[in-house]
Amino acid sequence: MRRARNAKWLYYWLARMRLRSLASVFATSCLLAAAVLRCSIPPAPPPSSAIPTRIGRARGAFLALPVGTVDRAALVASLKEMKFTTVILQASANEDGEFVADRVALAIDLQRALEADVFIGTYQASAHKLNGKPMEALLQKDATFDKCYAPNGPPLGADLALVDKLRICSQDVAQKVVDELTRSSASPRIGCYVTQEPELVDTLTDDGRTKLHELLRDAAGPCAKSKRDVLLSPLLSNRVTDPARAGVLLRDALKDTGITRVVLQDGVGAFDPQRPHRAAPYYDALRVSLDDRPDNPVQVWANIEAFDCEGPACDRTHPTTSARLTEQLCGARAHVEGIVTYEYLHHLAGQQLVAGDLDASTDLQAIASDVDAAAQLRRGYLDWFEAGAPCAK
Repeated sequence: MRRARNAKWLYYWLARMRLRSLASVFATSCLLAAAVLRCSIPPAPPPSSAIPTRIGRARGAFLALPVGTVDRAALVASLKEMKFTTVILQASANEDGEFVADRVALAIDLQRALEADVFIGTYQASAHKLNGKPMEALLQKDATFDKCYAPNGPPLGADLALVDKLRICSQDVAQKVVDELTRSSASPRIGCYVTQEPELVDTLTDDGRTKLHELLRDAAGPCAKSKRDVLLSPLLSNRVTDPARAGVLLRDALKDTGITRVVLQDGVGAFDPQRPHRAAPYYDALRVSLDDRPDNPVQVWANIEAFDCEGPACDRTHPTTSARLTEQLCGARAHVEGIVTYEYLHHLAGQQLVAGDLDASTDLQAIASDVDAAAQLRRGYLDWFEAGAPCAK
């Protein structure tokens, strides 16, 4: 009886040990399989959406400086009240080849007084009104555009497309800006602004892609080589419909150009004043394409149009309302790394800061009305900011 009990106990012990061995083998097999499977899975792709930011107010502005004398002390005081720490000077040279030394001197003063990042615009062919033009228009030829500026600007061959003429002139003036910055031992916080405002698009011909890349590469080249930040402000028109595709096309155009900051002009004032949040998906798409890539990050900012257009051609602009401006700011909130407004002197300063020549054709009443509207817009913005910059959920 005792022998039978011992045999039964031995049988159960062996069975139990066999189960434990099988369990160990099974567990080990599972761990090995999991390791092999894990090694065979490719790394996770980058996130498909941009990480939200904490930016919600304007940090700077574009200054379209006309011919005339700028009251620098008043300008500094005005910008300080707005707590702006980024200033973009619209252009440093016109067809007369003037203003480079003056704009660099102004940039140095503003950088010191505001402890700001300042970007100096390079070349703007204002007489030909090419900013924001679609690429198909820039691929055309215009024999009347035969010199970058008078009297000693680079000559331009009649067989060159407009985009190539812009490229040559922009590179020439950018080099002059860099030379003046170097001569003046200017702060490294003063960079360059490529003044062409290419239309943000989701489709381009092969020729258009090549020409856009060459324009941006050569326009930014002198500043990039001197280790200065370079800013570009593409325009969101009413023709683009695919934010992701637009982001990819711009990323390809920016490759190896040295451009470090893209400031998307939201196009609300020019194209779609009833949709102040229209640019939000494009901010996100640009950040996914440009900023969220560790190999070559580019900051993505918003350029908020603080104006309303007069007429379909937008030949004249007026300051918008504070309600619409704050809606645009709320539309950019959490989508970008910084916000600037366009344009400061005419739409947000609220006072005359430039003393220019007036003639008999000047509409003094219209100027006074715009100054009053700008003062109201400014006050409305400051009230909104002081109230904590609230946005409707």
